[in-house]
Amino acid sequence: MTVTVGLVLVSHSDRLAQGLAELAGQMAADVSIIPAGGMDDGGIGTSYDKIESAIRELRSRGLSVLVLTDIGSATMTVEAVLEAADDREVVFEDAPFVEGAIAAAVSAQQGSDLWEAAGAAAAAAVVYAEKLDTEPKPVSGSEDANGMFKREATVIDEAGLHARPAAQIAALAGEYDGEILINDTPADSIMSIMALGITKGTTVIVSTHDAKCWSGVDRIADAINAGLD
Repeated sequence: MTVTVGLVLVSHSDRLAQGLAELAGQMAADVSIIPAGGMDDGGIGTSYDKIESAIRELRSRGLSVLVLTDIGSATMTVEAVLEAADDREVVFEDAPFVEGAIAAAVSAQQGSDLWEAAGAAAAAAVVYAEKLDTEPKPVSGSEDANGMFKREATVIDEAGLHARPAAQIAALAGEYDGEILINDTPADSIMSIMALGITKGTTVIVSTHDAKCWSGVDRIADAINAGLD
């Protein structure tokens, strides 16, 4: 299995980033994982230079790069680095740090591409799904004569529902134990969503036959209307 994705783990703590890299590496031995924790002097904080150097190192090996962060300013620093890099093969995913890193590493070890690994990281949030209200309390819309609950949503992302928005949608759909569709295509499949070729300004139909997924339909429709990229 060819591994094409490397991970950069950004934490305020060097020891935390090092430990998580070691843990994830135990489950994904062939995946390159670079910890980028703490300030340049070893203090608590995040270092622009450390993050940039880690990304550059993985890119020099021909790998796409998934960046994960712990909290707050780490995310802001990563976003600054990525904006300067302007590299479509480097992606930041706002996912649970520990669970997301492990899920992404395992996914990359299994040969997933960058967006699939990012989706795996985002889907790691499912461990918190039990805290979500998945009771059938639709915010809007209603069942039609065929028992279908659906919402319309308009895509505002400049590039349409391409890889990153598709990964976000798939992660949301994956939190529900039932089928959610986008234009009659499974919403938990990144590749299926991308294959629809949905462009900016397009109105899509998010739907389900499963009452347990009504809130999922609302969440995905709201996310599309708000923008995902």
